[in-house]
Amino acid sequence: MESGGPPATWHGLPLPLLLLPPSHEGRAVRHILPRQRTQDRPALHLSNGPGQEPVTIMTFNLTKIIKTSSSFEFRTWDPEGVIFYGDTNPEDDWFVLGLRDGRPEIPLHNHWAQLTVGAGPRLDDGRWHQMEVKIHADSVMVGLDGEEVLHLRQVSGPLANKPQPIMRIVLGGLLFPASKLWLQLVPALDGCLRREDWLDQQAQTSASVPTSLRSCAVESQPGIFFLPGTGAEFSLEVEASSASFCLDGLWAQGQRLDMDRALSRSQDIWTHSCPQSPGNGTDYH
Repeated sequence: MESGGPPATWHGLPLPLLLLPPSHEGRAVRHILPRQRTQDRPALHLSNGPGQEPVTIMTFNLTKIIKTSSSFEFRTWDPEGVIFYGDTNPEDDWFVLGLRDGRPEIPLHNHWAQLTVGAGPRLDDGRWHQMEVKIHADSVMVGLDGEEVLHLRQVSGPLANKPQPIMRIVLGGLLFPASKLWLQLVPALDGCLRREDWLDQQAQTSASVPTSLRSCAVESQPGIFFLPGTGAEFSLEVEASSASFCLDGLWAQGQRLDMDRALSRSQDIWTHSCPQSPGNGTDYH
C-alpha cells in the first residue's frame, strides 16, 4: 500500500521507542481463553458493513478520569482492520489500534508525536486474546495475553491536561476518512470483542447503542471468514409452483473447492453440492 505521507515525524526531541527484543517472537505466547460466562454481555461484532462506520461511540469526561487503561478480549480471522479509535480532536489528537497482516498496529497523532508502529504476534488465528492499552505519564503501553508487547515513550501527556476535556472511543471504525492515515488501512474488521473495560466508568458520559449487523458465536472455527475475491455459485431449478436451490460451487482465492470431498472428511459442514443429474437448471454466480 502506498503511504499518504511520511510514516513518522516528531516535534523537538527524538522519539525513543522501546520494543520487546527479537527473542520474544520465539517464545510461546500465553493465551487466556476463559469460557464465556452467563453473566457476561454478548460479544460485540466489530463490523458494521463494508465501510468504516463504527458500531458504537462512547464519550468520557477527562476531568473526572482516574483510571487511564482499557482492556478487552478480542477474536478474529481477519488480518486487517480497526479495533478501536480514540480522540479528543479528530484534527490533531487521535489514536488508533488496529491490525495489519494480523499484527497489532498503532497510528497516533498528537502534539507530541505523529507515528505508525506495529509489534507483537499475529492475532488473526480465531482465538480469544486479552488486550490492554494503558496511558501513563508520557507513555502508551500495549499488553497482549498478560505480556507487554509495545511501549512508546514521549508520545503523550496526562489525560486530565488535554485542551479538550471530552474523549471519544469508537469501536470498529474511524471518525475521519481512512485516507488521512499515513499508511492506508481498510477500517472494516470481521472480529468480535467481549469483556471490555474502557477507561474510567465513573467518567463515562454517554454511549451509543451498538449497531453491529452481525452477532458473534461463542465458538469460532476456520472457514467462517473469507478473504475478498471469494465467491459462490448456486443452481436454481424452477418448476411450475416452486423453486429449489443448491450450492453448485465455492471458490476461495481463485480456486474451486470440492464440497463433496470436504463433506466426507468433516462433520462440521452442513451443505452439499448439487446432484449430478440432467435438468433445466440455470446457474447464477
